[in-house]
Amino acid sequence: MVIVWAWASQGLGVGNWQIASVNHKEDLVVCLDLLATTASILELQAHLEQYTRQGGTVVLLLHRHHGYHQDHVKTLLALQLPADHGSFQCFLFGEGADAVYLTTNPRGLLGTAGTFSARVNFGGQQLDVSAVADADRKELKPAHFNYVWQLYQLALRRRIFELREDLFSYLGQFLPRPNFAPGELYTLLSRPQDRLLLLRLLSFVGRIRKHSDLAREIRIFERNNNNILTFEDCGIQLEAAYGPLAAEQHNALVTFLRQNLLASGEAVHVVDLRKRFDGLLLQIPGPTYFS
Repeated sequence: MVIVWAWASQGLGVGNWQIASVNHKEDLVVCLDLLATTASILELQAHLEQYTRQGGTVVLLLHRHHGYHQDHVKTLLALQLPADHGSFQCFLFGEGADAVYLTTNPRGLLGTAGTFSARVNFGGQQLDVSAVADADRKELKPAHFNYVWQLYQLALRRRIFELREDLFSYLGQFLPRPNFAPGELYTLLSRPQDRLLLLRLLSFVGRIRKHSDLAREIRIFERNNNNILTFEDCGIQLEAAYGPLAAEQHNALVTFLRQNLLASGEAVHVVDLRKRFDGLLLQIPGPTYFS
């Protein structure tokens, strides 16, 4: 796991941390403090090539406040690895909204001020939480590493699944209607009480520009819910992780939602809509959640 964050600000964390378990001999958390520049992207590509050798898998996390955004993710995901290398995924994080933070989730990794430790409030009590197993040996607790690793390995499927479930839970209030007239659903979703679901759908179809008012609005929802709700570069993420069929199903679903759910295209049939979501999820193997 390669994490680009503000490690150097306190002189802590920079370098490679191992996992304190015989089952994790090949695992590392690589801590880098690199502002987004052309040179930094080249350095990150070199790290990806290095750590995917001999079939290795990498999760790369880029901090937004270091200047990273969707274009950087696209550039990195476009990296063509040699045939004998493994694979990698790349995600943006930041603003305390992700479960990678100990302050958001006690099973996370990142603490405060460039550390793996934090002091947090649980039930009115101030408690010290830490992902560090042995600071002198630079070893992290395996439970924390496993949680964050699995969190991002399942991130794409989980977010799409939750969007589908929340959308159909919303549509359930209109049952037993089998379909909606052209433009009707967009009118319904535009009500103030349904704002968050509308923003999530707009993000899924790529209609929220970086640094826009809509982007700032959904970030507020993310911080308030301690949950990532956006779908930055979902199509290229899916293709990189699961192949061209996943990207094809994603593109088909996005086109349908843009034309018919978020515009006055054709009537939306509930059964057809579910089939389109299911077609995409079938191309994303593995569990949706982990225990």
